[in-house]
Amino acid sequence: MKPLPFPCASKEEQAPIIEMVEKILAAKRRNPDRDLIALEQEIDQEVYALYGLTPEEIKIVEGSSQ
Repeated sequence: MKPLPFPCASKEEQAPIIEMVEKILAAKRRNPDRDLIALEQEIDQEVYALYGLTPEEIKIVEGSSQ
């Protein structure tokens, strides 16, 4: 087995993701049924950028989660 590659994100790279997660958590506390797919997709895009994924790789990842 190969170890999973985890990127070393700087505080500046982590900040937007943390902010979006906090927004999602706060919104879910106010309304657990609220649809937050747009924010979740923003987080996905930030994570893809951290891993340096190509558009083709993103299609593979997103295709496997559907």
